[in-house]
Amino acid sequence: MVIFRKEQGEGIESLFLVETYKSLNKIILSCYSVKGAFEMKKQMTRWGVGPKFTVVSLVVAILFLTINYVWLAHFKIPLPRVLTLIIGVVLVIIGIPIFLVPGLTIDRYFEQGKLATRGVYSYIRHPIYGSWIVFIIPGVVFLLNSLIGLVVPIFMYAVFKIFIVEEETYLEEKFGWRFTEYKKNVGAVFPKFKSII
Repeated sequence: MVIFRKEQGEGIESLFLVETYKSLNKIILSCYSVKGAFEMKKQMTRWGVGPKFTVVSLVVAILFLTINYVWLAHFKIPLPRVLTLIIGVVLVIIGIPIFLVPGLTIDRYFEQGKLATRGVYSYIRHPIYGSWIVFIIPGVVFLLNSLIGLVVPIFMYAVFKIFIVEEETYLEEKFGWRFTEYKKNVGAVFPKFKSII
């Protein structure tokens, strides 16, 4: 709260910062308990660990593709060029809906505070990450005909396994036994055989 006081004899208005600080401090303390503030720090956004995963993956992808085109341009995928183009297009076409549909679905579940377990989430726990690791990036690598680029999705999977621990720990704390059971029955990026049958 900003308090103005007219000083007598001087005819000017001055702002009393101490009063403002005290008022704001009271408002903040009344809105947030220490426990509430701690829980806010533990909250995860709808993006999960996606931003970290994306930054690291992009840096590595750019690095590998630069190395490929500058020094190792003769390392092509040992398949006919028409076949690498077909494989690349098919992988990207499969990957894009697997990325988009769960992206829209997770927003609804996140807003409702629910665990997403239906649709593509009944087959894999992390379809958005999986779409990039299994389909889109390998598809782009085949389109670029880069043999060394095939290392990128493997590296992305390793990065995913490291970063996803934080997200899954959060989900276990938030959803308890429901997430534990879900995790036991559904694969992270690759479907478990029994979840397909």
